[in-house]
Formats: sequence, C-alpha cells, structure tokens
Amino acid sequence: MKTLLLIITGLLTAFSTFAAELNFSSLENGDSVELTLHARGCFQNSTSWYEIRKSNGTCSLTKYAITWDKSVPAKIIEKKAIGELQLTQSDIAGLDSLLGYFRSKKQSSTTTLISLQLEYYEGGRRIRVENLEDESGGFDLRNRKDIVSFHELIERFHSSTNRPSAQAQ
Repeated sequence: MKTLLLIITGLLTAFSTFAAELNFSSLENGDSVELTLHARGCFQNSTSWYEIRKSNGTCSLTKYAITWDKSVPAKIIEKKAIGELQLTQSDIAGLDSLLGYFRSKKQSSTTTLISLQLEYYEGGRRIRVENLEDESGGFDLRNRKDIVSFHELIERFHSSTNRPSAQAQ
C-alpha cells in the first residue's frame, strides 16, 4: 500500500510540474521557445516565426524567414534569421502577460483568429508544445499597459536598424 501511495504521489508531482504554465521569465540559460504566430481574418493571412532564447542571463528575440518545400507534410528548406533584439526584464514581463492574455477567457470576438504555437526547449530538447488562440481582435488589450506584443518588439527592432549611423550623418 505504501508503494502504491508513493507511486501515485510521484505521478501527481510529475503531472503538476508538467501541467504548470511555462513563461518566458522561467527560462534558464540555454533554454528557448520557438514561436509560430499566425493571423487569419477577412483582411489578413500571415505567419511569422520567432525564437526567444536565454543565454548568459539575457533573453533575445530572433525573427526568422522560413522557406518551405512543397512536400506533404512540408519541411523547412531554409531558416534565415532576419533580425535580433535584446529583451529587457520589462519586455519579458510583458510577454508573460501576453501569454496570460492568450490563456484567459475573452470578453469579445471578431472574425480574426490569432494563433500562437509555442515549442519549449530545455538544453536543445523539446519538452512541451502549447497552442493558444485569440479571436478577440485585441479589444480587451486597449488599456493593458502590462502587455508587450510581438508587433511592438519587431517595430522596435526595425526602428533601431533603420536609423542612420553616426558615420553617415
């Protein structure tokens, strides 16, 4: 009986650890999250690929351009980094809040569906995949100053890479 109780306790502990929500702030050095962000609606149909990686105590966001072959299922032919941004603690907290928003019940809905697939890696080994969806159109986000979107981060990346250098001035 004690053995059965120990097994059940061990399984419950393992399950509760696995079932816990993962966040960007919980990444350790060498961990990463690969993200696929897809937006589909009346006026858009786009997919973007990102990776958030923690190294030397700092997180960075990399945006990728991916070329697929035409086989079924499609396979990646080329994965090319097209930009990288160092993230602040505030950015990480904002992205954690964004995940919380995706995981929460919404007050509104639209014809636009935003889906987010997160693949969590520890030491190069995929440990979990999470699929999140949002059909709210972002209306619940209007007054949320605690959330950072991928769009905001990529805009910041583009604005920093498009500035004229000091030598050109």
